[in-house]
Formats: sequence, C-alpha cells, structure tokens
Amino acid sequence: MSTYETAKDQFITIKNTKYAYRRFGRTAGIPLFLHIHFRGTMDHWDPTFINPLAQARPIILLDNAGIGRSEGQIPLTFAGWAEVVIDFLTALGLQQVDVLGFSMGGCTAQMIALNAPQGLVRRLILAGTISSEGEGVAHTSDMGPYDKLRSARTKEEQLEAFLCSFFGPSERSQTAGRDSFERIHNARPDRVDYVTIEACKRQSTAYQNFQTPQKVDEGSYNRLHELRMPVLIANGSDDVLLPTSNSYLLWQKMSSTNAQLHLYPDSGHGFLYQFAAQFSKVVNDFLDDEDLSPLPSRL
Repeated sequence: MSTYETAKDQFITIKNTKYAYRRFGRTAGIPLFLHIHFRGTMDHWDPTFINPLAQARPIILLDNAGIGRSEGQIPLTFAGWAEVVIDFLTALGLQQVDVLGFSMGGCTAQMIALNAPQGLVRRLILAGTISSEGEGVAHTSDMGPYDKLRSARTKEEQLEAFLCSFFGPSERSQTAGRDSFERIHNARPDRVDYVTIEACKRQSTAYQNFQTPQKVDEGSYNRLHELRMPVLIANGSDDVLLPTSNSYLLWQKMSSTNAQLHLYPDSGHGFLYQFAAQFSKVVNDFLDDEDLSPLPSRL
C-alpha cells in the first residue's frame, strides 16, 4: 500500500490546464479528498495525520489551479477553487467521495459540497475553518500571525509563522508544532515550497471575497441549510487565525443535519497535527459510521 511519503505525482489535463495530484492508501472504498490550507501544496500535509487515514481508505490530493505543480492561475473565489475540484473529481470518473477541507481548504470544501452534483459528496469534514460572511461570524483582532504566514520566505520564517499561527503558546503545543513542522518538511524528497508571496495574494483575495457582505449570495453562510450529508466540524480550543467560535457557529447553522463538533484542548488552528492520532481516528470513525445517513432532500 502506498503512503503519503511514497505516492507518485500524477497529472491530468482539464479544460487545457494540467493539474498535479496523488492517489494513495487503500485501493478499495470511497475515496477521501483533502484540500490544503493557505499557501499550502500537496507537500504540506503532516504524514502522522494523513497516513492513518490512508490505512483505512483511498486518499486523493490535488494541487489546485496555480498551486504547487499545477498550471493555471489561482481563482479569486472559493467557488472557483471548488469548481476546479469538482471538474477534477468528475474527470477521474468518481461517483462519490468524502471531502476534508482544512482552513481555506475548508472554505473550499463548503463550496464543493454546495455546488457539486447531488450525491457526489457523501460526507464532509471541516477543520479549522469559517463560513462566508454573515451574522455571528468572528474575525481575528490580531493580524500578526496571518501577516507572518503571508510574508514568510525562508524556512526559519516559515517555522516562526507556523508556530505562532497554528499552535498555542504553551510548551506542549509549541513542541508539537516543531515536531509537526519537521515531519512535514522531511516527509518527501523533491518537495515544492509554499505558494509564493506574489501568488498567495490571489488566495487572500479569494478569502476577502468570501467575507465581503456585498457578495453574500456567492458564499456559504446563507446556504449551509442546503447540506444534507453528515458533517464533522473540528478545531482547536483557541484558533487565532479563524476564531474557534466560527466552528461552533458552523455547527449551529447545521444543527438540523447530522453535524458533529469536536474541539481539542490547549491547541489552535493546527490541532489536527498536534492531535494527529486522535483526530485521524475521529475522522475514520466518522467516515465508517454506518448509522450516519444523509437527511432527505427538502421538497
């Protein structure tokens, strides 16, 4: 069985644009598609989190348009990011997938679930993320961690940004962050760097468009009630990038569905790496739970 470390790069051309992707893990079962965070590529997942998932199911990763090894330009909306993913999954001939989105990838995951053909997304996992603008949505009052993420160039700057934005101030959380950073950066040979500072401006614009009140009809907030599949929402206890209260708000907005909320102590945005073993088990249990079923479509 291939792992995160050994999975081969593959390429597919869709609408005259070549995309890079990887498939690994088990060969049978419903695939789990994962979408990465701001400035991340396929080379920025923590193997301690992702390999236990691969032991239980097929895994699919994609460098979205303009990211990593993929061609094209980064779309300026998360609906545009989602369109790339939907076209990609359709081109692979997949009838059904589970979707996990982390951070900005979670914004994209919401739009994938909302805009994909009915039945394509079986279950949805939203990790350390936020809905589009709406009543109750909370924005960070400290832009320092984001600014460090946005502007980091060297490995030392990237580590500093990773620790202050993804992990809490405690010694336990900071140690977990350093360990995770080393795992990520040592997992694969010939890895690509984070999205460039110049290119990530388009990612920031996509987020700004997602949080613009005048574009509320293009976002997820007013459409979350449309989601009928089971949803798992998770975060750390103190997310300084996308405040943890937004995860609770997502759960409240989907409380009439089969939505679950999991919060992890003494952790932040990168809880899924700090608690990699625990959260990967929660994800696997959620995806394997035969008692969870979609709610009937509304008339």
